[in-house]
Amino acid sequence: MITMSASRKTAAMQKRSTPELGLSQPQSRVQTRHDRRKARTRAQIVDAANQLFAERGYLETSVEDISELADVAVRTVYTHFPSKAAILLDYFDRWLDALIEGLLAQPVELPIAEALTEALARMKSDGWVDRSYDNIAGSPPSALGLIAGPPEVAGYMMHSWSEAQARLVTDAFDRGHYSAGSLEPQARATAVFAACMAPMFTARLSLDGEPLPRGATANGLIGEFVFRLTRGRL
Repeated sequence: MITMSASRKTAAMQKRSTPELGLSQPQSRVQTRHDRRKARTRAQIVDAANQLFAERGYLETSVEDISELADVAVRTVYTHFPSKAAILLDYFDRWLDALIEGLLAQPVELPIAEALTEALARMKSDGWVDRSYDNIAGSPPSALGLIAGPPEVAGYMMHSWSEAQARLVTDAFDRGHYSAGSLEPQARATAVFAACMAPMFTARLSLDGEPLPRGATANGLIGEFVFRLTRGRL
């Protein structure tokens, strides 16, 4: 499992409102020329890495390969990312942070299926891409990371999801009217995790079996699964 640095949460807070790479979003402060240059360099590294991951595979790509294609020094890569896996999961980190923030902004009494659907809809309106599941074989390398990725990637994602669920549970107890022994907050958080994992499992199975419905997207599948899992009762 990848070691989580002490500054990860601080970095996550800075990234939560940033959607898909290349989309500009309102910032809490005016960006300096140095900020913009750092953002461009980071985007170069991520774009180069994703290209190599797709062409060669994650395990066959080295940090040196990424630095060469991105036209930056190896030390520059490590200035922006602590590891190769962190580059692969850059999108995942930002997506998960944005999702949890969106859920925490929903009324705590709202059924979790509705809260999740609303959070995803707001993310899409903010510029996040609702990824198509029409071509699973051509999906971004991180799309099936928790299911088919190497241990360091799967471990990193599982650790992040564990932290995310803990935040949802804490928030539910803080804002809700649950008794001390209630398991409903945990059930709500688990439903979010299960609904978000289900499309990955379904997509992986579709590679060798029945294809997914035509036009299937990540958000659509998550919404379908969370309603089936909870039946609107959580």
